[in-house]
Amino acid sequence: MATVYQVGDSAGWTSMGQVDYQDWAASKNFHGGDTLVFNYDNQFHNVKQVTHQGFESCNATSPLATYTNGSDTVTLGKQLGHFYFICGYPGHCQAGQKIDILVVPATSNLSPAASPSSASSLYFSNLSWTLGVLGFCLLGFAY
Repeated sequence: MATVYQVGDSAGWTSMGQVDYQDWAASKNFHGGDTLVFNYDNQFHNVKQVTHQGFESCNATSPLATYTNGSDTVTLGKQLGHFYFICGYPGHCQAGQKIDILVVPATSNLSPAASPSSASSLYFSNLSWTLGVLGFCLLGFAY
């Protein structure tokens, strides 16, 4: 089931330093079909999807996509991997207005690996006790 994420939560897409977008993204699990909503004042900001190189260098001159309406929705495709977004206004990306979205496979409905059963836990507990007693006896008789 797809999830809608408002980038930056209530602060939105801003360069005012209110949001650490890398921390924000790291706390989420993005999957194909999820939607990102970028809310911002379009007199002062925009959203540019860029390559990894454009992201690292804060270079918005050759964007893969440009969004400018102030309430932009970007639906993540089924392709796994990183999607990079920056603000193209001078200095904003350098001030932290950039985000790396990692799209990962959707999790399956399989349950996590079962923990050892109580019977096997009892077995290992008894085995540990037996080895401890045996060790004591051997060391005790050695003197």
